Amino acid sequence: MMKSRVKRLNRRILQACVAATLLFSLVTPAAASNNLWYDKYLALEANIGDDLYTSTEGSNLAWGESYILNSYLDLYTLTKDTAWLNKFTTHADTIVGNADDIDNDGYLGWSTSTYSPVEDDNWDFETADAGDSTLPANWIRFQSTSATALRTTDHPTGGGSYGVKILTESTGTKWQSLYQPLNTYDPDTVYVLRMYAKTNGSAAKGRAYIRDKTTGTVIASINFENTAWEYKTLEFRTPAAAGHILEVWLGHQTYTVPNGAAYYDNVKVSAKVPYMVHDGMVGTPIAKFVRLVNQTPALSAYSTAAASYRTFLENNIVPRWESSSYIGNTWTSISSTTGMYKQSANFDAFSHGSTWTYLPYNQALAYVNMLIVLYDVNGSATYLDRAKKVAQYFKNSMVANGTAYSWNYAYYSSGKEDTSHANLDISFALEMYRHGLIFTGADMDKITDALTLHMWNGSLTAPLVTKYVDGSGDNSFTKYMSVWTELAQFDKRVFTISSEQFRSYTPVSSVELLNLSNIMKWDRAKIVNQGFELVFTGDATQPAQWNRVNSTSATAYLDSANKYEGTYGATIKANGTTEQILNQTWEGWLPSTSYTLTFMGKTDGTGAGGKVYVKNETTGTVVASLSFSDTAWTSKSLTFTTPATGTNVLRTYITNDNVTVTNGKAYFDNIKMKATADAW
Repeated sequence: MMKSRVKRLNRRILQACVAATLLFSLVTPAAASNNLWYDKYLALEANIGDDLYTSTEGSNLAWGESYILNSYLDLYTLTKDTAWLNKFTTHADTIVGNADDIDNDGYLGWSTSTYSPVEDDNWDFETADAGDSTLPANWIRFQSTSATALRTTDHPTGGGSYGVKILTESTGTKWQSLYQPLNTYDPDTVYVLRMYAKTNGSAAKGRAYIRDKTTGTVIASINFENTAWEYKTLEFRTPAAAGHILEVWLGHQTYTVPNGAAYYDNVKVSAKVPYMVHDGMVGTPIAKFVRLVNQTPALSAYSTAAASYRTFLENNIVPRWESSSYIGNTWTSISSTTGMYKQSANFDAFSHGSTWTYLPYNQALAYVNMLIVLYDVNGSATYLDRAKKVAQYFKNSMVANGTAYSWNYAYYSSGKEDTSHANLDISFALEMYRHGLIFTGADMDKITDALTLHMWNGSLTAPLVTKYVDGSGDNSFTKYMSVWTELAQFDKRVFTISSEQFRSYTPVSSVELLNLSNIMKWDRAKIVNQGFELVFTGDATQPAQWNRVNSTSATAYLDSANKYEGTYGATIKANGTTEQILNQTWEGWLPSTSYTLTFMGKTDGTGAGGKVYVKNETTGTVVASLSFSDTAWTSKSLTFTTPATGTNVLRTYITNDNVTVTNGKAYFDNIKMKATADAW
């Protein structure tokens, strides 16, 4: 009964997603600009943007597609070009539509065989049998000899030193094969045979299959005839009963064609199982889309898609980790303030016989990141409880490294967290900090200090970052700064540490799309913290990267009641005598170039009005200024030409137009700067 309800629900979700997507024309995002990071992003996205979203592998979706989805949301936030949201929904519709219930627990989700225990030994054929160097250890010849089934140095690039070659006889009279019994299996479970394989082009071709020796039947088989190495996968479901002897067999499609060669390498058989980290990584950008639409009235056209995604997450991805008959309840409330998710005791996701209980930090944090984002939409007390308790548990694990934090990969490990996985840790810490929960401004400064004081080599022109968060290890993970880049909120040098690694580098991977989108977000050639959504660590009323001049928390502050969209706008209140100001230094601008500044503005109608201006601090002159008195949110635009001297210091100011009107207020949101000729 549960399965049929899930199938009906999935059909409704998919139909709603597709219908919503058809409402939006697939307009191509705006073309290249004078912004290096945007141009690099466009080139890379055009090359790889559609490579992963059709995959049904949870690992591909998490460690590849999730970065693309997050970057699309960033690009929309930066450009307000809904073409990026159209791309997002095209991808998300497919990802949600491909979710399945292979474990028959009534919940849809994603799974993978990438990390589960491999059930055949010597799968890479690197080890020879003790008595026969031509025979791979643990493998058994069937009707074959050292001349027809043997180890070979012909192997895929990066595939070790050996593969195996299986030849049909010169007389073509009987099968020539290698096989191996699997170590164990879970009944009624989907497993995957994955391998690299090719042939010599003979009509004998190649064939691998899974055989149930107990019943004498072939469960599943895969045929191939390609003559260059290709990656092959074959899914099959194990018998419902335990105790059968299952075998993996390697050979040909026919034995009657003489001298046909089939080659194999990296032959693995593993269970296809769910992973919390994957659900969290894929689910979080989908949840962020839902939150974005819910918080942005101008995006009401996407409400149907957002509602369907929310239903999918709340009815499938979230409950499967506490209510699934297959996974079991993985939540543990450790104390009144701490809790953590465990590895399921019902199946072996990583290794047989592992003794650790709680998941590595990054795996649980990716999941509760999704929960805290969804909390903003549904107000679930349970989601908030889980996020707060896991956040406190993780924070308790962090230790001082001078003025910085350092932390390990997992509670059971003495090894430090690596730079790559730490992106998941930091993403959650940032989300909680921005909610005013558990992680304080002081905590975020300590995380930032880990980068700037220990991991970074100190160079602003050739920056490198260490592999581990305590400053140890080589620089092999130096470009894995996708979320680290967001720490520019707390130290603007982080932007340079990240961006300069990409200046002369051609990016190639999906994680680098997210790195580039975050570089764009903190590029001071534009205005940063444009929507005033991010808070200064030293004062929760002050927008990050904006400076107060002559003003206080009572006269220049973040305002959740008066914003155009999102969570905050900025309000300036006149004190009757002195200009109350928020400003930001503008860096990286081009001399003698036309720029356009845009923003949303309104006033309280008292006559104090509002004003935005750009000032040349070097010469003391105002380069451009725009005053307004609208009492409803109105889009404003100001075009001007920058000074000819590129070393001049320019700053952008927001203030009142008439400072003598005591307590008169001006409201600002979404203030942006771009070269006039640029797309954004």
